[in-house]
Amino acid sequence: MSLSQNNTLPIPGDESNAQSLSKQTTCCALLTGAGRSAIAVIALWGERADVCLTRFFRCIRSRAIDVGQVRYGVWAGGAADAPPPADRSSTEPATTAGESIVVVPTAPQRYEIHCHGGEAAIGRILDDLSSIGVRRVAPHPLDGIPSAGRLPVEDAVDQRLIDEAGAVLSQCTTVKTAAIALDQVRGALCQWRQRSIQVLGEDPRKAAEIAVQAQQIAVAGRIGHRLTRPFDVVLAGPPNVGKSSLINALVGYDRSIIMDFAGTTRDVLDADTVFDGWPLRLRDTAGLHRSEDTIEKQGIDRAMDAIATADLVAQVTEPGLQWDHKVLEALERINASVPIVRVINKSDLSPVESAAAPADALTTVATTGEGIGNLLQTVVQMLVDDLPPLGRPVPINPRQWDWVNEIASLGEQPEQMIAGLRRGER
Repeated sequence: MSLSQNNTLPIPGDESNAQSLSKQTTCCALLTGAGRSAIAVIALWGERADVCLTRFFRCIRSRAIDVGQVRYGVWAGGAADAPPPADRSSTEPATTAGESIVVVPTAPQRYEIHCHGGEAAIGRILDDLSSIGVRRVAPHPLDGIPSAGRLPVEDAVDQRLIDEAGAVLSQCTTVKTAAIALDQVRGALCQWRQRSIQVLGEDPRKAAEIAVQAQQIAVAGRIGHRLTRPFDVVLAGPPNVGKSSLINALVGYDRSIIMDFAGTTRDVLDADTVFDGWPLRLRDTAGLHRSEDTIEKQGIDRAMDAIATADLVAQVTEPGLQWDHKVLEALERINASVPIVRVINKSDLSPVESAAAPADALTTVATTGEGIGNLLQTVVQMLVDDLPPLGRPVPINPRQWDWVNEIASLGEQPEQMIAGLRRGER
């Protein structure tokens, strides 16, 4: 399907009024659920979906749009009685002020409208559509919505995979996490499952190949099952090396308590932020050192517990300062499988010693912001370096992750692999 080369979408001249639109079977629904989030996705489908969309959508680019392509523009709603553009043949981009949105045609007469996740933006679009007769269905991620570009549901297993992805999508808070969940709502994991069943049915010797694919998908599950909660990044190090100052610099405001003596931070303090589209929970911990003080020891114990469950640990020190070897031994026992980034803060105090630091260490000056951007980029890169390209299958909860791992282990057992793929769970 191609849309005409004007600044919106094709509208027959005698069918653009609200009365005629209200006679059509056209529906809309909020795919991403209720509540505030970074983005929202509204589905619009039915006999006159293109006419309804054109009533309010003003496209920035004038070229024809095919199914699956993306168009950026504005939602110029708020007045259902306002007529559509008088010159429907114009190729000039619209300049009407309105809500910035993205529109994706997913099938003939089926669209996804991506907008800001605030309630006001969502309500404006849904209210405008309702004002011209579009029927709004319950705001559930999937109920009542046709395939809308997704893989046709073959069986209960596919339906469960898509339902689970829809539930995750409704809880995503950033564009990048929502995009991964949305790919699964559209059937990325289901397609791989169906294709694998078909391939194995034709040639059981392909089991080893399917197992390799499952291994690659399982790797992505490390990120996929975390789409609804931020990565835990723990800052750990000796007392008074500037961990709290680093937290403040990373999130951009004074979240932690800062004083110039050891033992100030005696609990784990959290600060949530987003960098490059990924939610992060930065955790400020007590300084790690040997202490006989009961309260300090409790803070250190909490710090070690946070390190043990971290997704990434930033080991923070300052020029010339050596870690207590007992502390290093304890860290090595806890965090063998947790990625570590080494940070030398206060690097301006001793440029010579900072320059002699290990090659993999990052230098920062929390008080001036020097090196903070590089630290954030390194953290995100280490956390999501194995993320697959968009559109690929990704397990989005522990159950799916376990199931894919099971398929990956059956490379020499094609019959069991087919049974596992058909069953869809471990």
